[in-house]
Amino acid sequence: MRRFRFRLESVLQVREALEKQREQEYQAALGVVQIAVNHMQQLQQSFQHTLSGRPGVLPGERFDAPSIRDRERYLSVLQTMQEEQMRVLEAAQANAEEKRRVLVTARQAREAVSTLKQRDLSLYEIETRKQEQDALDEAGALRHGRNTPASQKEAA
Repeated sequence: MRRFRFRLESVLQVREALEKQREQEYQAALGVVQIAVNHMQQLQQSFQHTLSGRPGVLPGERFDAPSIRDRERYLSVLQTMQEEQMRVLEAAQANAEEKRRVLVTARQAREAVSTLKQRDLSLYEIETRKQEQDALDEAGALRHGRNTPASQKEAA
């Protein structure tokens, strides 16, 4: 009995490798998004912390004009950094979404060939079972001395 051999096995292997590569690229893009999110959260926490430390928050606290000016300048810088980080985050998210679309396309291409392989394997298994059953029927007929279509042809 011949062994099952898928005619597009090399195509399937290439598509599986490509899908794996696209999955790694997508995971890397998600990592960049997570780093951008973490940095954005740090900036927001710094902003909130600095904002909550403004003079006048506590009763009886004295106002110090230079420290107020420095704090307001720092808050302005933090806001600018947050805006820039938001642009970085949006770009990273857009890149991750593009990588996800490419991954889905690669996965669909691999699944198409994989479906063909499963169909061919099913047909092979059906044919193999049919051949095995024919061989068993032939052996049973010979053992019990019955006439088989092959032996009837030989007698004629």
